[in-house]
Amino acid sequence: MIETVSYPELTAIGFMVEASREDLPAAVSAAWERLFAADSGATSFAAVSLPEENGLQRELVGFLAARATEIPPGMVRIDLDAGRYLRLIHDGPVSAIPDGFARLQAHAAANGLKVSGIALDFGHRPGLPDGRHELHLALAAQLPALG
Repeated sequence: MIETVSYPELTAIGFMVEASREDLPAAVSAAWERLFAADSGATSFAAVSLPEENGLQRELVGFLAARATEIPPGMVRIDLDAGRYLRLIHDGPVSAIPDGFARLQAHAAANGLKVSGIALDFGHRPGLPDGRHELHLALAAQLPALG
């Protein structure tokens, strides 16, 4: 079931991956290995997909954190504005996660909803086993109509 949820500002810390669409899977996999090997103290991991830039796909492989959290060496912090997201619970293989995001995209298109280009995937664990993930697609901010 796809639902709409609201989140406050979110802060994520991790390794930024910028790669071509073809190279992204291998680059993200390597970033997960680096993250799980790092001594971050994190227990809740997330992938944050950002809008494409200069022809490159961009994804932060990391964890959610308080804004005041110290950034470990080699990692970066991104702050996401409060907003509304489409959410889908995915129970199954990691390899099928792109299908879940495609369902969210199709739902947005079918319902005339504009998306921002930001996607969240909560549920990664060391070793990247299959299991439950929460997939989110950020909706673009809607300006109020003038009457």
